[in-house]
Amino acid sequence: MLKEILLILFSGLGLFISFHIWNKVHNQKVKLVCMIGDGDCDKVVKSKYSRIFGMDNSVIGMIYYVFILTLVSLKIFYPYLFALSFISLGEKAIIGFAAAFSILLTFIQLSILKKACEYCMIANAVNILIFLVVIFL
Repeated sequence: MLKEILLILFSGLGLFISFHIWNKVHNQKVKLVCMIGDGDCDKVVKSKYSRIFGMDNSVIGMIYYVFILTLVSLKIFYPYLFALSFISLGEKAIIGFAAAFSILLTFIQLSILKKACEYCMIANAVNILIFLVVIFL
């Protein structure tokens, strides 16, 4: 049950952060200000790397976190579904891809953009924590 609680907490945090980024940048259309670095998260969230397949990374994040919350709900109420190896493998593959993509986005922030967005970094860390929880618990 610890695994499910951690996944709910991390997914909730990730969903909150992704929604915050989306809300500030796309809904309220205000500059996203960070406390670290030069304080200009806007350069990260509006860079050419902020979209994949034409969709904003914050929207992809929200979809991902809802997906994780849905998986946890299914595990709690229908645990026998996860006895099927292809469902468990699919879950791990998607979560592994999200963690790898988060590492790539962190590399892009720090190496290419030379900017750090604390909201993005926290979301990336959350994705890696979700991966570690799924693999090791």
